[in-house]
Amino acid sequence: MREQETQNTQVKTASGINALAGLWLMLSSYFMGLGFTSNEFIVGIIVAVVSLVGWYSIEQAPWVSWVNGILGVWMLVTPIFVTGMTAAVLWNSIILGVVILTMAIWAGMSSSSTMGHGQGHGHPRMR
Repeated sequence: MREQETQNTQVKTASGINALAGLWLMLSSYFMGLGFTSNEFIVGIIVAVVSLVGWYSIEQAPWVSWVNGILGVWMLVTPIFVTGMTAAVLWNSIILGVVILTMAIWAGMSSSSTMGHGQGHGHPRMR
């Protein structure tokens, strides 16, 4: 039981950090003058919403980790495909990509380790 609590805390911490990273992506797109249709703003919304789902629903953390992991990789490779980025936007994208990807891996490691212990995920009566 104590191990489960530690893993839940790990998932909640990672989800909280990623929610803040998503919020920062949204705010930074505004502060850098990129607009509300920019890659950073759209990815920020998705990361924040998906992370909040992970925060409130530990059982769904595996898919949350996958989605955030993919979005973290996307933020890392975006500078390769987009030309004309300012240095601030470039580094913002890289740093936030690393943070989002790292937190997704950390949460995913915790949630995958509970899968094999017969904890019963999904329906509350299965626990």
